[in-house]
Amino acid sequence: MSRFSVGIAASLAALCLSALPATAIPIDPQGIIRPDLLGRALASLKTHGDTAESTHLVIVDYARRSSEKRAYLINLKTGLVEETFRAAHGSGSDQDHDGYLDKFSDVPGSSASPEGAYLLAEQYVGKHGNSLRLDGLDPTNANARARAIVIHAADYAEPAFLQKWGKLGRSNGCIVFSKKDLATFLKDVPRRTLIYVGK
Repeated sequence: MSRFSVGIAASLAALCLSALPATAIPIDPQGIIRPDLLGRALASLKTHGDTAESTHLVIVDYARRSSEKRAYLINLKTGLVEETFRAAHGSGSDQDHDGYLDKFSDVPGSSASPEGAYLLAEQYVGKHGNSLRLDGLDPTNANARARAIVIHAADYAEPAFLQKWGKLGRSNGCIVFSKKDLATFLKDVPRRTLIYVGK
């Protein structure tokens, strides 16, 4: 990204922050999240803020390779990124299986990951054990619940899989964590938190 692009993205993030309550503090002063993605996520939070829980925000950066930590839990009261996680993406988004998401899709049967804002919905126990349903809030992920796009754990997101293959495996479009990371996520992330998925 050029210095000019970074400046524009940072300005966008600042503009979005200015739309938050007057008591809001700087978000991600550590500079962990790409400024352009942070700006889009904060704009989405402003749009959907009436329905979302107000203390946390999760951003998933699918521009990063699956071997990297690319899901971020932000505490909106402190502005800090409190947790980072690795997250698998859909096989339909990465057909050459190189670890990079190439495209988003919300088409049923695509096995691709949809982009956009979600609300973290109810917890349930399914074929992957403890899981969390997601409600898509944008046209780009409106089929999320019907497609069973959820958050769950799987063996192909475990550190042993990453060590063997140098990347995570692929889901059917779900956001997939290791079992340890999912347990942390379940404990630390309130229901109805806004999750923004982009690249």
